[in-house]
Amino acid sequence: MKNITIILISILISVSLVGCGEPDMEGIILEINEKTVLVAENLSLDRYDEIRDEPSSTSKIISGVEEEVRNTGGDISLIDLNYDNADEFEVGNEVNIWIDGGLNESFPAQAKAKKISLKK
Repeated sequence: MKNITIILISILISVSLVGCGEPDMEGIILEINEKTVLVAENLSLDRYDEIRDEPSSTSKIISGVEEEVRNTGGDISLIDLNYDNADEFEVGNEVNIWIDGGLNESFPAQAKAKKISLKK
């Protein structure tokens, strides 16, 4: 009985460690709605701060990032994520993202986030 308990605990620990894999992407949150989060991937925090300081509204920040996307030839991408706990975050947060399923190639790209966490 003791051996079975040890084996079960070992299996549970192994399964939980597998679930902690690397994030699929990371980025900066540009906009938060009720159940969606708009994220800029591959945008440096310094460049985000420059863009953020120029305009006076969130829509102008997004326009500034969209222009940055066009100017970089696709190095920076925008992803609109469906996420039930979107209200846990703030605009400007740097986050790690785990995608649930595939990425819909539109502009901005769309996906469902399995998990979003603040970068440390």
